[in-house]
Amino acid sequence: MHALVLGAGIVGVSAAWFLREAGVEVTVVEARDGPGLETSFANGGHISVASGPWAAPDVPGKLLRWIGREDAPLLLRPFRWDPALWRWGVRFLANCTPRAFAANAAAIGELCRFSAAETARLRARLAIDDQNSTAGTLTLLTTPAEMAAAEAKARRLSEAGFAAELLDRSGIASAEPALAEAASRYAGALFAKEGETGDAHRFTAGLAHAAAALGVTFRYGTRVARLAVARGAATGVVLETGETIAADQVVLAAGPWSVQLAATAGLALPVYPGKGYSATVPIAGRNGAPRLAVVDEHAKIYVARFGERLRAAGTLELAGWDKTPSPVRAAATLGALRRLFPEGGDYARAEHWTGLRPMSPDGRPLIGPTRVRNLWLDTGHGPLGWTMGAGSGRLIAALMTGAAPPLDPAPYAPGRFRWLEPRESLR
Repeated sequence: MHALVLGAGIVGVSAAWFLREAGVEVTVVEARDGPGLETSFANGGHISVASGPWAAPDVPGKLLRWIGREDAPLLLRPFRWDPALWRWGVRFLANCTPRAFAANAAAIGELCRFSAAETARLRARLAIDDQNSTAGTLTLLTTPAEMAAAEAKARRLSEAGFAAELLDRSGIASAEPALAEAASRYAGALFAKEGETGDAHRFTAGLAHAAAALGVTFRYGTRVARLAVARGAATGVVLETGETIAADQVVLAAGPWSVQLAATAGLALPVYPGKGYSATVPIAGRNGAPRLAVVDEHAKIYVARFGERLRAAGTLELAGWDKTPSPVRAAATLGALRRLFPEGGDYARAEHWTGLRPMSPDGRPLIGPTRVRNLWLDTGHGPLGWTMGAGSGRLIAALMTGAAPPLDPAPYAPGRFRWLEPRESLR
């Protein structure tokens, strides 16, 4: 069997690795000149084993309060006429009920925990240097509602076998001395002792190198014009140059661009790009950089240290496929990092970045077959592609080769959206 994997981010490279390990001939097609140069390039770096979806019960109210704020953690431009956004938004709001949130959080958490273990296994086996840290994650909490949600998160972590501790304000600086000046602004914190970070780009590049050595073919700088479909089945892709690459199976793992590619086969994916921002600064010998990973839950800012670099990433902007950064939002991301760690790095040398995350309305990725035979999805991971990538790769490889899936695939099946359900499942 020859499989084409479209996309060489962490999700696509992971799928290629596990397919090749299963004996499949694999070709990866990537528009950029190397692996991990889009959404996987400069993201927050947190491997989050207890994350929940953005669609939460308190989000509709927050959205109303955030309208008009260019620096809001979640920015929806209400006067943007984009039918795809509004269709996605209706489904997103439908998932903001307590019941939907609980179900989605459980499914996301299961895949995140499984995937984190797969990432660690690959890192050790292949000696990938992604500047990994397991010092722990400190989530800063501002409001009583955030404290209550943190208690529930601590219970989920405990049930999954992870140690977590709620701290009061005085405990923040004890856990992370670099937060001594900022601690007074917070009500408390949740310290997850197994919290982990790593540079997703470095890991993706390392895994791609190992996959190539295993026999995976990578075609970088290669743009796909459309999927090739005959008699209801995917048969490969047609490139912008006019060349056709034939394949027995095709995997869409191109992040938000999977939507545009799927449309050429008549499929409307319920995925919308969510623009995220990051700012990375050299620590440059400063003594005020943190040892722990840090999350500001209220501002939705994630801080990670990669060797002698310090990065803040986060927020969500729903504004289509345009990656042009908002100067206000970029400045807000860097400003949040500076307020947390005034002596954390050389802020005058900050490197800014924006990337598009493939957001599904329920926060769960789409992993599995579609109604177009031989066409598979591995997309919709939102801000958790780094956390879920390795596990998703192992799951899609098992489904495609007929092996026993390593976890229940039903919560992530594209068929939960009726119009994507495989034809043989339709009644």
